[in-house]
Amino acid sequence: MEEEKKNPMDLNGDGKVTLAEKIQYHAAKAAEKVEEAAKSAYEDAKVVAAKAADKAKDVYADAKVKGAEAWDKAKEKGAEAWDKAKDKIDELKEKKDEA
Repeated sequence: MEEEKKNPMDLNGDGKVTLAEKIQYHAAKAAEKVEEAAKSAYEDAKVVAAKAADKAKDVYADAKVKGAEAWDKAKEKGAEAWDKAKDKIDELKEKKDEA
């Protein structure tokens, strides 16, 4: 005797598949697909976030270096301007003393 295959939509196992069972079955299958898609999207988001974090670290490190370089250059230019200003003040003092 061949055993009958159970219909997966027969949720209560009574041998009959009602409209309510079909709806419940397909709703459960749809929920599984949504869960799979959500897990996949979450995993993809984790990968993208990790890449973005790595890129942000690189950008921050580069900005830190460039900022330090700009600060050093600004200090250098400021020192040059200060030296020129002191020279000009000294020149003016000499002219005043000569007058």
